[in-house]
Amino acid sequence: MKKLIITTIIAAGLMANSCTKVDENVYDKYTAGQFFADPKGPDIALASVYARMPQFGGGDNGYYDTNNMCTDEQVVPHRVSGDWGPENAWLYTRAWTPALGQINTTWNACYNSIYLANLAVEQLEKANAPAAKLAEVKILRAWFYYLLIDDFGDVPFYTDNNITTAQLKTQTRTQIFNWIVGEITANADILPETKGGVFYGRFNKWAAYT
Repeated sequence: MKKLIITTIIAAGLMANSCTKVDENVYDKYTAGQFFADPKGPDIALASVYARMPQFGGGDNGYYDTNNMCTDEQVVPHRVSGDWGPENAWLYTRAWTPALGQINTTWNACYNSIYLANLAVEQLEKANAPAAKLAEVKILRAWFYYLLIDDFGDVPFYTDNNITTAQLKTQTRTQIFNWIVGEITANADILPETKGGVFYGRFNKWAAYT
């Protein structure tokens, strides 16, 4: 009985003196607000969007093939031995369907890029990032939409990732083109005129107007 009383007293003492403030200083993690408030944060957000661009200038079975194999610029013959797929001939003869790999890859590449651009816009707006950084990603998003309507015409259009499929509406090529012009008009003059150096390969004022 004596041991039980002593144990109870010790336990009560420990509970009475236990710490109720368990907040920690975390040094290996950033909140989104902290990350994008850092001067380097917006550039990292932009880098994830720029990383999508190479797929539109080269690579197999994607945007480049879709836009060149159906012209006289590039012809890849179908080999009866099976070395080359018949989809190359389908592109040249314009016998493609939505199931064709190049068509699917191009569609997905555009929308994956638009999703990342939408995400970057949302993050930079919440962090009150510099206006030039926000303008840059908006111009990038407009460029992706231009590629999309150039290939597909009327397409589903959205600038906010937090929507449902029921809310996703198709807009005409003309409507989206007018939106693109509006984005360029609103943001091009905010971009720097810098050329080369650390700005090499990025959208500046002149690239936006081009």
